[in-house]
Amino acid sequence: MNQSLLLFSVGPVQSFIAQARKTQDLYAGSYILSHLCRTGAQKLLDEAESEIVFPDIKNKFVPNRFIAIVDEPVTNSRVIGKKLEECIRLEFKKIADEALNKLGLEKPQGFDEQVTKQLSIQWVILPFEEKDYQKSYKKLESLLGAIKNTRSFEQLEETGRKCSICGERNVKFYRKTREESKNEKNVYKKLFSKNVCILEYNEFKNVELKHLQPGEGLCGVCFTKRVAEKYFTEGFEKDFPSTAKIALLDALDELKKDGVNIPQRIGEQAIFDLKSGRKPAEDLTDEEKENAKKIYGALKEKNISFSPYYAVLLFDGDNMGEKVSGPDLKNGVSLKNYHKALTRKLGEFADQVTRNIIVEPRGHTVYAGGEDFLGFINLNYLFKIMKDLREEFGRIDLSEYADEEFTFSAGVAIAHIKTPLSEVLKWARKMEKEAKEINGGEKDAFGIAVLKRSGEINKAVFKWKVGEKWVTDIISNIYNSLRSGKFSNKFIKNLNIEFLKLVDDSGLFNDKKIVELEIKRLLNRSCMLLGDDEKKELITKLAEDLFEMFLASGNVGNFLSVLNIADFMAREVKQVCL
Repeated sequence: MNQSLLLFSVGPVQSFIAQARKTQDLYAGSYILSHLCRTGAQKLLDEAESEIVFPDIKNKFVPNRFIAIVDEPVTNSRVIGKKLEECIRLEFKKIADEALNKLGLEKPQGFDEQVTKQLSIQWVILPFEEKDYQKSYKKLESLLGAIKNTRSFEQLEETGRKCSICGERNVKFYRKTREESKNEKNVYKKLFSKNVCILEYNEFKNVELKHLQPGEGLCGVCFTKRVAEKYFTEGFEKDFPSTAKIALLDALDELKKDGVNIPQRIGEQAIFDLKSGRKPAEDLTDEEKENAKKIYGALKEKNISFSPYYAVLLFDGDNMGEKVSGPDLKNGVSLKNYHKALTRKLGEFADQVTRNIIVEPRGHTVYAGGEDFLGFINLNYLFKIMKDLREEFGRIDLSEYADEEFTFSAGVAIAHIKTPLSEVLKWARKMEKEAKEINGGEKDAFGIAVLKRSGEINKAVFKWKVGEKWVTDIISNIYNSLRSGKFSNKFIKNLNIEFLKLVDDSGLFNDKKIVELEIKRLLNRSCMLLGDDEKKELITKLAEDLFEMFLASGNVGNFLSVLNIADFMAREVKQVCL
């Protein structure tokens, strides 16, 4: 056999991306992994006669793996696979080294060891014939899974203060606090091993505050992510919006529409500090503080409300492993051609997401690979975007090749801008997992959690649709009705009080007729409208929606949670875009 089939994977994915203190860390981790995988695929094309079947490396976002056909026997292809692995490791080291050089920093001892031991690269290669593509691909997937399950790793032994972000590796870069800079005895040095690059509190010549905060200590890997902008010249977002800016996007957009000039550099967090009567953080520049005061003044003058809450949204295509490796193909269709078509369609979907769906002021994309997505969403547009994404994904049409329906399950975490980003990401992934497990694994659902500043958490999981109605539309209609003053939230409070007393140990309440009548009765009592005809029509419609959602909720607790989330949204969202 003169051809080989190669499956190549670059990781770790979850830890490398999710270990983030700032939105910029999260974005940089995702971007670097995408870049490394693209680098490996391009190296293969340069080294040998080959064809990348999946994905399309020209897409803006590339997943952490690729499959390729190599016009070489396995013995030669193994050599090529080793070259690809070496190329990717050298590229990551190059990113780290060049960033340090541009910042004018000396490399601390142990830095190279942290960087070189970070990546987990696995690849499998098998002899290949065109007619055996499907069989070979399934075997590759099985072998790669077995390799990953062995969890082989290079041990890194370190003692000393650990990184502020990952908490795994020793600190290699640290900026003193103001107090530490004044302390002539340098007590802070006792906290570290000897090999640390230490910056003074006010040393901003090359290493800006956005790269390293006072009192923040980063390992070589996390610092590389933080300063990756020094290496990438094109395509990399050097100023990824903070969670505070995401929360403010709708309010800033209103100011723009009113003709207010929005400065490029704003301390968005300071706007919320000013609203709460606190002084802006000292680590902001004078320009950022001054611009924040101007914007806050304009928002106050024009009576534009804004919320300190935002949302993280992520999704993963349902059963994509089966759709890729074992679809029920139509007669005469090859898996290879199906893979190529799937690659093209997912690329088109990802392009549609970044060009037309997730655009400011709606939110900002971290990663859109086609079958999965991660992004930050302004609360004002959350349910509209959720619906738009699910509808667009469902339009993927590969009926020429196989009768596959494309759905995804999403996880959403709504959180205060002060909530640690790692905690918000954890909850978004938790809700995605719960969505995929709905009704014993039916999937095609979403899970949403609200992490209130008080510590209270409301969470709910629903299928995307109740009959022909989108659940996201029903939730929007509930908090629109509350926000507009057509209803008070007393019906939600009373439902919580009454229904929780009636449920059994499993959270179920089987007398559906009582539920239906009680929903309508409480809506009637809390309706603020005076006109009988309009009032009756509104109550009837909302009662029908609520009862349908109750039937689809699975249990009373889930139903009440979604009502509490709607009540929360009514207080935090100033207007709803449907």
